[in-house]
Amino acid sequence: MRPQLTAEPLLNQQTVNINDPKEAARLSSALPAVIQMLEQFHLTREDQAILLGVSTRTLQRAVHGDLPALSPDQITRMSFITGIYKALHILFNDATASGWFKRPNRVYPFLGRTPLDYLRQTGIPGLQDTRRLLDGDRSGQFSSTPASRVAAEQLPFQISPDLLR
Repeated sequence: MRPQLTAEPLLNQQTVNINDPKEAARLSSALPAVIQMLEQFHLTREDQAILLGVSTRTLQRAVHGDLPALSPDQITRMSFITGIYKALHILFNDATASGWFKRPNRVYPFLGRTPLDYLRQTGIPGLQDTRRLLDGDRSGQFSSTPASRVAAEQLPFQISPDLLR
């Protein structure tokens, strides 16, 4: 006999209060991992700082272990970036995922811009839109096909020599 499944466990989950200083400190400790995710996309420190809503100096200190207490907005940004990272690595191979931010994209909301340019201009709403778009692709909602994924792997991507130093 199978156990009866109910939605009750999901209803009893607690939402994390990112305004609570203890929770914010705990979540802020994930900043080095998020920085590593952004590095895999070959983003400059400046671009990383803009996406995370922190200064480049704060980012540099975090890389060396001096972790800041992040604001709720910055924690929200980290959450969206983590979801975007996960979705890209589910949808595409590592090489395609790593170049995705810098490739022009015709899909709404990018409309021919690179996702990076779009996100630099739109902040948290853009991160949310991008996360929603990629999650929809993962579910098949926006008709991403195996053929379109193969085509994406063929798109050109070059790493700036400045990032290789």
